[in-house]
Parts: sequence; structure tokens; C-alpha cells
Amino acid sequence: MATEDTTDAAGPVRDLVVEAARTQLAAVSAGIRFWAAWVESADRYTKAVGAELARLEDETEQTGDLAARLADHTRAYLREMTTLPTVAVQHFNGELEKIGRPKRRRTRAAKVKE
Repeated sequence: MATEDTTDAAGPVRDLVVEAARTQLAAVSAGIRFWAAWVESADRYTKAVGAELARLEDETEQTGDLAARLADHTRAYLREMTTLPTVAVQHFNGELEKIGRPKRRRTRAAKVKE
């Protein structure tokens, strides 16, 4: 009797552990996607600002609108930053769908015909 009770209780516990693992995997993956997108955006921003600063050294370039160009780069960077949470949530939801819900195990075995 005790063995049957243990087996019956293992199903819901197993389902809970599997669901927790699915959610954790999706959350970690979404976090990685968030930080990777942030790094890429920050890299583009620093390269753009660096290029603008390098233009200051070049005497043939006009630097009169440097402040406007820097503001444009900053505005684009900040706009990208505001989309990162949405990207992470979409990735999280996509990962949950991709991993999929486990199929329910059969609780009753088929009877063998005699």
C-alpha cells in the first residue's frame, strides 16, 4: 500500500519539478538574451560616440553639429534600451513554447487480453 501511495504522489511532484525547471530555463535564457542585446547596443553606441570624437581630431571634418550628432546617438541608444524588457519577455514566452509542456503520462496501464 505504501508503495502505491508513493507512486501516486510522485506524478504531481514530478510535474511540479518539471514545470519549475522549464520556467527557470526560459527565465535564464531570457536574461541572457537581455544582457546580450544590451551589450550589442552599448557596443554600437560607444563605437558611434568614439567615431564622433575621432572626427574632432580630423581638421577637415566639420564639428559644428557635434552636439546634435551625439544627442542623436544617445537618443537611439536610449530608445534601444527601452525595448530590451519587451525583447526579453518575448524570448521568455518563446522559450516556454519551444520547450513545450510535457505530455501527461498514462495513469492506467492497458489490460492484457487472455
